[in-house]
Amino acid sequence: TRKVWADLTMAFVAGGGALRVRGRQELPPHTRRRTTSSKAVVRMARKKASEYNMNLRLREELEAPFRKVRMTIYGASAASAAVGGFIAGSRIIAALTGVSGVQPLSETVPNVAIDLGVIVGAVLLYRQETKAGERRLERIARGAAVAGLNVQISNGKVIKIGDLQNSRRVLIVGGSEEQVTAVLKDGAKFQSRLLDRELVVVPIVFDKRVSFAELKGEWEGQVIAEALQLNAWREWAEEEAKRARTVDIEKGLFMTIIRKDGKVGARSAQAISWERLLVDLERLPKRDKRGTP
Repeated sequence: TRKVWADLTMAFVAGGGALRVRGRQELPPHTRRRTTSSKAVVRMARKKASEYNMNLRLREELEAPFRKVRMTIYGASAASAAVGGFIAGSRIIAALTGVSGVQPLSETVPNVAIDLGVIVGAVLLYRQETKAGERRLERIARGAAVAGLNVQISNGKVIKIGDLQNSRRVLIVGGSEEQVTAVLKDGAKFQSRLLDRELVVVPIVFDKRVSFAELKGEWEGQVIAEALQLNAWREWAEEEAKRARTVDIEKGLFMTIIRKDGKVGARSAQAISWERLLVDLERLPKRDKRGTP
């Protein structure tokens, strides 16, 4: 019984530390192969945990390196408690059938209750770790999806969103032409401050075809980028809009901030306050050990 409790105590020991591994590569001009790749990356985010590829699973393990250890401890604790419960249960049966020399029921019954409690607790903790791992995999897949989408920056170079990681934050503004244009118009006067905080705005209109020159209006320079291959963006945006609680990307509005570390920083289904966004960004240190999210 003491061993079982020791196992259960060890099960609550949690370790942590997150690592991000991201490669960079130069991109050639758009090709059919890149279009297929972008769509494949977006579809990856919809897969169930059992279908995620090895690369995503390795990245998930890097973010939670001790999750498998904790799950092993939970499994071992449950197995140990099951063996103890089986032995204690046998003793109870022997005592009830009149076998002499067995452990008294006053000692055996509490042991069985403890073993059952350990089994239940270990199973619940194991399921919690499993669900946490699935949520982490889904988030990583979503990050890989947006990282694989293409944009054209001010110098005409075509890059992926992932190539901006560790150097730029990205604000994606998607929805109807009317709402996206209104958001850009309100934020045009803050361009220099947004550039100082290393933020790039990517506007996308889904209800009609609009030229980028017309859409960006007074925006110019490194603070704005053009979304390319809109079918891939649409596929990603339909899933993203659900998380931002936007009913229809062609009628509503969603805004998503991608942090420097590649993770989603915030989502909104309505126009954000540019002034408030800048205040929040300017509160961040210029540089920190995690790359200034």
